[in-house]
Amino acid sequence: MPVFADTAAGLAAFKNKDYATAYREWKTAADSGNAEAQFDLGVLYAQGMGVRRDLTEAAFWYRKAAGQGNPEAEFALGQMYSRGWGVPRDQADAVRWLDLANSVESDGPPTFWTAVEGYGMPRDDQQAAYWYKLAADKGHPEAEFNLARLYSGGNGVKRDAEQAARWASASATQGYAPAMVDLGTRFAVGNGVAQNEERAYFWLTLAFLHGDKSGEKVRAATAAKLQAAEVAKQDHAAQNWKPRMAPASLR
Repeated sequence: MPVFADTAAGLAAFKNKDYATAYREWKTAADSGNAEAQFDLGVLYAQGMGVRRDLTEAAFWYRKAAGQGNPEAEFALGQMYSRGWGVPRDQADAVRWLDLANSVESDGPPTFWTAVEGYGMPRDDQQAAYWYKLAADKGHPEAEFNLARLYSGGNGVKRDAEQAARWASASATQGYAPAMVDLGTRFAVGNGVAQNEERAYFWLTLAFLHGDKSGEKVRAATAAKLQAAEVAKQDHAAQNWKPRMAPASLR
């Protein structure tokens, strides 16, 4: 019960953007061997939430959780090895952890990431779209965003701007910053959604607050078209926004 209470209190703090408290609660549970809390600590270190960003420390906690069979940690650790983030880049280890994350015993996103990312296999956009869709349907924000990109470019699926916008929105509402930039840019130009400068500014501001500054030029241009009162209104809304927690996310 005490460990469960720590993880629950940490999640409540995380939802309220009180990352320092989330860290303290999850650290207690993680030190006691709770795999979910260990994965959650890895997320905080990887994103720099409540702690100084430290990819080596993130990999450490992902490995702790992955060693206990946590599928999200296995996936995260595979991604770390594939890119050399916090660990030496190692394709063999990347494939090993990504395969574990998607084994039949895993309850994580059923995504064959080796095919999607091309680790040791020819790239296959149709297969990528198939596996991304399975994961996206379970609420995996990165899969939702990547599925949006496939629809946007017509890679492996028929090009469909509305579907792309739909999946970008699903990902963005869970707090995935690259999807926020994508969605904000879509609202700015009316790509797959009705043009809406207020919504464009809102989502691009959220992306900025979440550390993604790639949409700053579009955000500035959009702000220049709005009244000062509307900019202030959207700034306030963005600062008080909370992500939607999907069933397949932290818990």
